[in-house]
Amino acid sequence: MKYKPVIVIFFLLLQPVTFVIADSIPHIASGFQVHYGFIIPHSESIRDVSHTKPYGFEISRSNIHTSFKDWQVFNSYWMSGIEACYFNYQNPEVIGSVIAILAFAEPVMNYGERYFITIRFGGGLSYHNKIYDQIENPLNMFFSTKISVPLYVAARVKYRVSERTLLTLSGNYNHISNGGYKQPNKGMNFPTLALGIEHFQKIPPVLSNNYSSYPEIRKQGISINIQALTTVRVINEEAGFPQKTCFVYGLHTRIAKPLGSIYGLNAGAELIGDGYIRETLKRDSIDLDYKRFAITAGQDFRFGKVIFTQYFGFYLYSPNKARHNIYQKYELAYNISEHFYFGVYLKAHAQVAESMGFTLNYNIFL
Repeated sequence: MKYKPVIVIFFLLLQPVTFVIADSIPHIASGFQVHYGFIIPHSESIRDVSHTKPYGFEISRSNIHTSFKDWQVFNSYWMSGIEACYFNYQNPEVIGSVIAILAFAEPVMNYGERYFITIRFGGGLSYHNKIYDQIENPLNMFFSTKISVPLYVAARVKYRVSERTLLTLSGNYNHISNGGYKQPNKGMNFPTLALGIEHFQKIPPVLSNNYSSYPEIRKQGISINIQALTTVRVINEEAGFPQKTCFVYGLHTRIAKPLGSIYGLNAGAELIGDGYIRETLKRDSIDLDYKRFAITAGQDFRFGKVIFTQYFGFYLYSPNKARHNIYQKYELAYNISEHFYFGVYLKAHAQVAESMGFTLNYNIFL
């Protein structure tokens, strides 16, 4: 396993950093988990190579945040950290294996004297030793770039087996793709079950219910969100045309209505100008508009200063027919001031990621 030394070196380099900050952030934990899962065959083009069972492991360093200022980020205690992981897809000739470095945040959803229930979500960069090649590896439609972007969400249960050690059990949903940067890009979705341990350098703090939001903060009602978004996509070299980087830009306006302290609904409309489509039409000498217009509807999950939004879009205007008339988007945004949110998004048609990029949101509260 040639990646193992890289992960070990990463972990060792992290040790002195941890000791330097240990006095100011005393609740540092080291983690280790072993994973086993399966690949979801979300497209016919990857079904024949989706029968294997991925296995892997992760090592992590994390810190639990206990101050009131930190608590306000999610309206919850939470942990954050960095991890390195390795996955072997048990298909060395076609899919190979991957190493990844990720950052994560992990809000504590419930806790007791001996247990924690958390949700961890993370993202980072991955390196793949096997990618698509039209001649040498045409079956690997999952990945076309050596560097991709892994994302995951995990539900975790942690049980204290000693003063400083916790046994961990988690169910993970993992996604890796290049976000539509280069084709082919079917991406890979692979759930895993993981078992491991977390060990704190010092006895972890006793959590309490002493914190609550400032009472003077206005209760949010209906709001209008005006969003600008952008990303890039690369069109491959073909038929005398060079490889080209194309810009995507858009405007999305939606109305959001909270139904509770965490959950809400949204509805709106989105206009997208996709330079990738424009270049494709130009190469095929097709005289069509490259822009698309859609109506959207979805849901919001608000955790303090962090908001997760999921919605579906339906194209009302799409001269160049899309892969599907309906698409889904996932957005994660952070409140950087009273009205502004900065975030990232992932757009997909069915289970195939089309693009991944950045958003800037302005909220008007009614």
